Amino acid sequence: MTFEELAEKLPNGFHDSKIREIKVDFVARSVSVCMDLLVGLPHTSTPEGYRAGTLKLEPTYLFFIEPPDPAYDFIPNGSPLSASGNSVKVGGDTKIDSLLSVLPANAAVYLFFLDNWNSYLYLAGGEVVFSWDDGAVLDAC
Repeated sequence: MTFEELAEKLPNGFHDSKIREIKVDFVARSVSVCMDLLVGLPHTSTPEGYRAGTLKLEPTYLFFIEPPDPAYDFIPNGSPLSASGNSVKVGGDTKIDSLLSVLPANAAVYLFFLDNWNSYLYLAGGEVVFSWDDGAVLDAC
């Protein structure tokens, strides 16, 4: 599954998500992002409801976080990082474009804008898997 396919299956995609933890296993070539996703919908009893889940990328080809903007309060304060996801487009940044050019053609590539830091988390890998922390798994496309 790609990040875009997963975002389509989520009630609000990755909009207003909250990243609690990122686990990187360089030996197993995997990244797990533990996050709370906005699942509330307008005109429901819980329009601001969140649900905990874990996104896993395996094998991982690329993982990096841009440095935080020093004008922002970037020191962790015990709260999750507010984030929203988006596709990576060629032509936005020459350094990123050069990295994308050497990835496998079918690589799943995505970025999360980290509101608290005014910076981006970049991920690229082979397969994207998501599960709700209560054990439910979203079906693959």
